[in-house]
Amino acid sequence: MTQRDIGKPLFNVVLIIVSASVFVAASAFPDVNIPGDLSAAFFPKFLSGLIFILAIPCLIKDFQEWRKGGQAVSSSSISLVRGASQWLFVILLLIAYVYAFERLGYMISTALFTFSCVVGLTVLSGTWGTLSTAVKSKALAGALVFSVVLAVTIFYVFTDLFKIPLPT
Repeated sequence: MTQRDIGKPLFNVVLIIVSASVFVAASAFPDVNIPGDLSAAFFPKFLSGLIFILAIPCLIKDFQEWRKGGQAVSSSSISLVRGASQWLFVILLLIAYVYAFERLGYMISTALFTFSCVVGLTVLSGTWGTLSTAVKSKALAGALVFSVVLAVTIFYVFTDLFKIPLPT
C-alpha cells in the first residue's frame, strides 16, 4: 500500500481557514475616510474573499485526487522534508520582505521577493536540478520579467487607480 500525500488538500484547508479569519478580522476595521471612497477593510476583505473562493475548487479537486489514490508518495520522509523546507523558506522570505519593504521601497523589495519566491520554490521542489542550462536561463529570465512586471503593475494599480501611496 502506497502512502498518499495529504499536503495539498491540507494546505487548501488552512488557506480557507486563514482567509475566512482575515475576512472576519477586516470587518472590524474602523471606518476611516481615505481617498477613493474605499474603506480600510476593502482590500483585505476583497483579497481574502477571493482567496477563499478560489481555494474551494482547489480543495475539492485535490481531495478527490487524494481519495482516488493520486498524489502517491514514494518516500514520505523526502516529501515531508521538501514540504517543510518550502514552508520555512516562504515564511523566512516574508519576514525578509517586511524588513526590506521600508528600506528598499515597494518596487525593489517586491520584485526581489517575487523573484526569490519563484526561483527558491523551484529549487526546493527538486525540479531545478532536472532542467538543462538553457531551460534554467529561460526560467531565470522569465522569473525576472514576471517579478518586475508584477511589482510595476501592482504599484500603478495602488498609486494611480486607488490613490494609495506606496514607498518607492
